[in-house]
Amino acid sequence: MTDKEKGKEKMENTTRMKMSFLALAAFAAAACPAEALFNGRDLSGWLSVADNDATGGYSAAEPTWTVVDGAIRSTGTPFGYLRTKRADFSDFKMKVEYRWWRKTAKPNSGVFVRLAAETGTFIPRCYENQLAPESACSIFALGGSVIEGVAPRSPYDPANALSGIAAVPAKAPSAEKPFGEWNLLEIEVKGDEIVSRLNGTEMNRVKGVKTPKGAIALQSEGGAIEFRTVEITESADRRR
Repeated sequence: MTDKEKGKEKMENTTRMKMSFLALAAFAAAACPAEALFNGRDLSGWLSVADNDATGGYSAAEPTWTVVDGAIRSTGTPFGYLRTKRADFSDFKMKVEYRWWRKTAKPNSGVFVRLAAETGTFIPRCYENQLAPESACSIFALGGSVIEGVAPRSPYDPANALSGIAAVPAKAPSAEKPFGEWNLLEIEVKGDEIVSRLNGTEMNRVKGVKTPKGAIALQSEGGAIEFRTVEITESADRRR
């Protein structure tokens, strides 16, 4: 190999190294580090919203939300939700573990994303990842939210919390674990798309989401449920 050829090879190797470095830097900038939204000790950073007109058999002797053995526990009553104080989550990947800790007549709960506004009821304006048994990872647009191309069941009426729901059923057979075992829910929200995975299985993929950002919330709706490992990884341009 001539000196000229050696010089050319050296320049090519240097160029490749620079391109690799730039690619790694771009990858590192594409996402922020994972952040725990729940510290495992208390409900710092969260706000409880309760609809006392939808009690589901509420007993004041038993608080709706507590922290037990490193998990957020809900009795499921009264209906409402526990939401993050921060309300500008946009594009992210989220991991939540959940399990049913006590049997109830109609176990129901969910995880809300892009919660944009309170409505004065137990259903805010948001997108719900359903957790009710046999319906887990169905995705609902609630409180006047819109999924383009999915017609609501009825026109939205602010006086009726259950009106205007646009529903996209889960697209795969149930991947839920038996009662009392922990399930891993993974939610990816990017642009106008929401993807839900349960215990490693993709259950749903919905396009046409219109609300650009909002809070994250855990639902109280009749089911005695626990949540743990509430973790989020945001995209670098999360505060657009």
